[in-house]
Amino acid sequence: MSTATATLRRNQNITRNRLEFQTGPITAGVMLLALVILLSLLYLNQVTKTSLYNYKISNLQNTQSKLETEKQNLQIEAARAQSIAESKSKAASAGLVKTDTVSFVQGR
Repeated sequence: MSTATATLRRNQNITRNRLEFQTGPITAGVMLLALVILLSLLYLNQVTKTSLYNYKISNLQNTQSKLETEKQNLQIEAARAQSIAESKSKAASAGLVKTDTVSFVQGR
């Protein structure tokens, strides 16, 4: 007989006791309460993240609208500057002269 076989035969009376998990009504209530608290915290975490991102998006949209308004104002100013410069260049190319005095003729 080998030593492994002898060891197994010597310990034949050893049994394993299964550990059974039993819960009473108080333990089940505490576990249910802990689960509800955990789910509530997860929900609050998600809501907080969502509102934070909405706040950031709102700020970015406000900035975007301000920049678009500024862009439109600058386009209007550019159009005015181009029209004035274009008028002066056309007047010079047409040979127009600036007058100092203006006289009106009255009709009958």
